[in-house]
Amino acid sequence: SAVDTEKQRILWGWRLTKTPQIRSTRIVAKSRLFEIEEVELHFANGHQAHYERLSGNAGGVLVVAVTEDGMILLVREYAVGVERYELGFVKGRVEIGESPQFAAAREMQEEIGFDAGELRLLATVSLTPAYSSYRTFIFLAMGLYESSLEGDEPEELETVPWALSNLERLRRRNDFTDARCLLATYLAHQALAHEDG
Repeated sequence: SAVDTEKQRILWGWRLTKTPQIRSTRIVAKSRLFEIEEVELHFANGHQAHYERLSGNAGGVLVVAVTEDGMILLVREYAVGVERYELGFVKGRVEIGESPQFAAAREMQEEIGFDAGELRLLATVSLTPAYSSYRTFIFLAMGLYESSLEGDEPEELETVPWALSNLERLRRRNDFTDARCLLATYLAHQALAHEDG
């Protein structure tokens, strides 16, 4: 009820605030992958501020691919941000005109040579909502079958099978650090446990 909702707002310290008005936007920097946009905001209290945000990308996908024998398929690839090879799940960009589900199927075929009979959306998460509208769509893929597409990676990716029963050890590895991948292990485990139950 409205009364209960108001009690929740008071309990958690939420305030009803009017969304700031965007007065203007302009691109201040641009690269092959990213655009940085300056946003002029006018707040309800009269304060004006300039924010910067990353723009120009529809988002990305991450896919937890599960085999019939209880393995998840990881990918080992070079991560230039941390300057080392990292283990992680299939992931990539949602291209213009693609649905997240189509992008997930395409990335699976490009990176591990499989497609899925079932792609289930587990969550949609933001990385840094204060600076970017970029979202990652996390999928669970089951009913795998061989199907490959040519990808755009500069070297062949290594597919690493990992037992679902040993996720805790995976989470402790120092080359498995992408926060989205860590979250995906919990989401997939929960979804599969619920299915078995």
